[in-house]
Amino acid sequence: MQYPVYLHKENESHALGATIPDFPGCFSAADAEEELPRMIQEAVELYFEGEDMNIPTPSAIEQLEHDPRYHGGTWKMFDIDLTKVMG
Repeated sequence: MQYPVYLHKENESHALGATIPDFPGCFSAADAEEELPRMIQEAVELYFEGEDMNIPTPSAIEQLEHDPRYHGGTWKMFDIDLTKVMG
C-alpha cells in the first residue's frame, strides 16, 4: 500500500531522514535515496512488532504538506508491504 513519507536532510554530511506520519513515531534514515524503500519497510515492520494496532488508511500528501512539523523537506509516496505486519 502506498503511504506518504516526508524526506528531509539537514546538510550533505547527514543521512536522508524519512518520517512516516501515518505511523506516529515511525522514522528511518538512509545514506542514499536508493536505500529508502528497504529502510522504510524495515522501520514499519519494527513499528508493528509485538503490537496489536490497526493499520491506518494512508493520508493524502495534501493533508500533510501544510503541517508545520514537515517544513523544508519533500514528500514522496512509498509502497509498504503490510502483509509482513498483519497477524
